[in-house]
Amino acid sequence: MNNAKKHLGVIGCSALASAAVQAEQSISLHHMDYSEKDERVDVADTVLAIKVDFGVDYSLDLSLGYDSVSGASPAWQINDASGVTNEELILRQETLTAGQALTDQTLLGYAFQPDRYRVTRVELEDTRKSTNAALTVRDEYRNEWTWGLSYSDEDDYQSLGGSFSYLVYLDKFKNRSMNFGISYLDDESLVFGTGYRTRTEEKLNLASIEIGFTQVISPTATLDIKVFANRDDGYLSNHYQTVLRYVDINTNDNFEANEVFVAADSRPDTRNAYGTKISGAYQYQPWLTSQFSYRYYNDTWGIDSHTVEASIAYEVFDGFFINPKVTWYQQTPADFYRNPNQELPAFAPTGFASNDVRLGDYNAQTYSLAVSYQVSQHWQFDISATDYEQTNQFGAKWYVAGMTYSF
Repeated sequence: MNNAKKHLGVIGCSALASAAVQAEQSISLHHMDYSEKDERVDVADTVLAIKVDFGVDYSLDLSLGYDSVSGASPAWQINDASGVTNEELILRQETLTAGQALTDQTLLGYAFQPDRYRVTRVELEDTRKSTNAALTVRDEYRNEWTWGLSYSDEDDYQSLGGSFSYLVYLDKFKNRSMNFGISYLDDESLVFGTGYRTRTEEKLNLASIEIGFTQVISPTATLDIKVFANRDDGYLSNHYQTVLRYVDINTNDNFEANEVFVAADSRPDTRNAYGTKISGAYQYQPWLTSQFSYRYYNDTWGIDSHTVEASIAYEVFDGFFINPKVTWYQQTPADFYRNPNQELPAFAPTGFASNDVRLGDYNAQTYSLAVSYQVSQHWQFDISATDYEQTNQFGAKWYVAGMTYSF
């Protein structure tokens, strides 16, 4: 099950440049429990990561992940709780076949009575295995080249990716740097066909590029500016999501109550996006640092978003840190989105269509608190809790706990 695949993270510019370079190895184990509100989807994710330095010029980062997904995803379905006869099932199938011949969109179900359509939870269960690797090479000026590879596999989704970034210092004191990064994902998904009777393999490719500039303003302040562009191609719809569509099976140029079908979520097969992110950090005291960022995003689906984030890192005592963070988010809806709770939620027989609330018009707030403790020279433990809430009836909570051993 794949709710939302993200681009490979392009390695950003360094924050505070350090003149001291020291080889260090570490191994870490972290576990996350994610739960959507209203008893939707639960995810349990475990990641084992290893970092090995070969001298001061080479670093290798490896990670292995395993996560399990369970719960139920809301989607339009036919409610047959009152029962249905074999004769009606045959007529439904015949009408579904007739309707499919009149549209280029995938129809999944039909009921003669439109009041039988309900947004209900569709049970799902899946597991995902992932691996990531990144090799960093540094030259005599401490500039960095990083190559990355990633692979993940689910029952209905496979992803293979690669990335490259170059970090170059622009002055001998390493107070100014630029970063250039690119990433590419080659993914494949199993998609439902008409009436859920078949499944076909669909391809999608995700590419991104990022350019960043970092300036150390003073011994206690830094500024970071990034611009990015993304391009997605292929099957970008969510085959777990459904919509309602009118199809004129009577061919009388009028849409009637008995001409409503359950259809597949349908999105454009290309998506171009661009944006920028500005962030800064300021150290008030050796034990107190704040960070602030603003991100703007725009894409060809009509989504326009703004993200503001603020956080504080406070060292309560030697090696014990608390890190509260708050994020505000606002976006406009995609051109083809329609609220499933509105009075007439059905779409036309053709054209793109989605009821996915993540493509809607909403504001969101995220509150998180992280605590970490360096108990010794080698051991560090950390834990965090996050609460996320959208204004269009979607929310989630997640918790992360882990430990790191450095040697």
